[in-house]
Amino acid sequence: MSTVARSELTPQKISHKLGLPYVPQLSAHHVWDRFVETFDIGFVRRHRLMGLLHDERPTIAICDLAGWRQTDIVRRMLTPRLSVVVTSEDQVQQAINRAYEAQSGQTQALIDELDRDAVLSEIETLSRHEDLLDTTGRAPVIKLVNMILFEAVKNGASDIHIQPYEDRVIVRQRIDGVLFDAFEIPKELQGEVTTRVKVLGRMDIAEKRLPQDGRATVQIGDRLIDLRIASLPTSHLERVVIRLLDKSARLHSLGELGMNDQTLREFGELIQLDHGLLLVTGPTGSGKSTTLYAALQEINTVDQNVLTLEDPIEYQLEGVSQTQINEKKGMTFARGLRNVLRQDPDIIMVGEIRDRETAVMAIQASLTGHLVFSTLHTNDAASAVTRLLDLGIEPYLVTSSLVAALAQRLVRRICEQCREPVPADEQRRQLARLGAAPTGEPIYRGRGCEQCRNTGYRGRIGLFELLTMNDACRELVQNRGNAADIRQAAREAGMALLIDDGLDKVQRGWTTVEEVLRVTRAIRDNTEPAEIG
Repeated sequence: MSTVARSELTPQKISHKLGLPYVPQLSAHHVWDRFVETFDIGFVRRHRLMGLLHDERPTIAICDLAGWRQTDIVRRMLTPRLSVVVTSEDQVQQAINRAYEAQSGQTQALIDELDRDAVLSEIETLSRHEDLLDTTGRAPVIKLVNMILFEAVKNGASDIHIQPYEDRVIVRQRIDGVLFDAFEIPKELQGEVTTRVKVLGRMDIAEKRLPQDGRATVQIGDRLIDLRIASLPTSHLERVVIRLLDKSARLHSLGELGMNDQTLREFGELIQLDHGLLLVTGPTGSGKSTTLYAALQEINTVDQNVLTLEDPIEYQLEGVSQTQINEKKGMTFARGLRNVLRQDPDIIMVGEIRDRETAVMAIQASLTGHLVFSTLHTNDAASAVTRLLDLGIEPYLVTSSLVAALAQRLVRRICEQCREPVPADEQRRQLARLGAAPTGEPIYRGRGCEQCRNTGYRGRIGLFELLTMNDACRELVQNRGNAADIRQAAREAGMALLIDDGLDKVQRGWTTVEEVLRVTRAIRDNTEPAEIG
């Protein structure tokens, strides 16, 4: 059939031509397990059809004549009592993705059935963009690695750790900021699994004595996932960590991050300034990039030239020129920033200030009429100010350029499905740990259920501490005051600390005292995290 003729046959016309019902939405149809077990995803994708159940009746959903021609095969293999409906191609593809993604929980069973002798030479032949849902015909270790990645993405994990021990290998997943043991791999398969991951990341499989980094992109249904792979030699062979970045994930707006009304209003006003330096601080994994992306989305308009320097580029921003840092090839933040300034920017986002050179360039850019966003690895907002002084920046430059520092952490949200009030006597003890007294309103915890993997938590929300530079803070910086003095001056001006914001979210029933204490422990212990760079 020609392209023109095929495009003229819309699903509605095919429905009329074949005398079949047209169904605009397949949401009322459930997965037909027997169909999924019988036909692999390659077959159903190729012919654009999907087997479903509607009121327990087997049904095939098609979107064109190619799918209609395959319904006889389904009837012969499964059942002659088969209904056929017509829908759009998008609906068919979404149904396929939902059905084959629903095949979770198979990884440990697959591991138990693995035969080491069945690991084939196919391990070297995988293309760079592979659909992880299509495991048909793959060698066992390739299928195993695909399953490891698939289950991690399905569980919403940000990282996968392949952790070797003397007699076993544990695969762990970081979900909502916390590591969980997912399953165990036989020790004798460690080498093949590590090699498979390194092949995926275009790394040197012969080099096992030096750390390596690699990158890859894999596909799960209609989602593209970027992988950042790092290997490290240990006493029990190589350890591998894979960071997962979902390129199709929806970006959050500022209002969705969890800022209270005052912080949201003040931060929203700060990002509208025409020049200055605005820092977001916190340890790795505290949501700094998410906040910066939300801010850029808020102020990205057609009359603004917005450029970013990132390592890595985590999300694609429409209308923003994004540049990837590559230090191995000499493309550092400082060098990139020097070149970005020649691109007539209005707004610049520098992924991280790691050294004095980058800090000097960012401050100079902010003083010459540019709004500059960047991040620092410090425990709280006041420490971000003194960190610039520690990097060798003169106090007068800090007071002239820095407009605010936003510190943040991520805490796990209480699972809505199993949320329950904390008993009154325990409430008193818990709130006392945050220096607060009961208000008469209950606080909550998660009992643990299937939806949250029995953790009591599902999803995360931010804690924020916004230090806006005022005259008192500037005077302290000018006199090289310490972080404690700057923090106190900001508190007197109305700044809420991270732990204050945490208490507010506990009292609103969004998180628990344990979570707030967990993420603010370094601040309360007055310790600084190691500088990353």
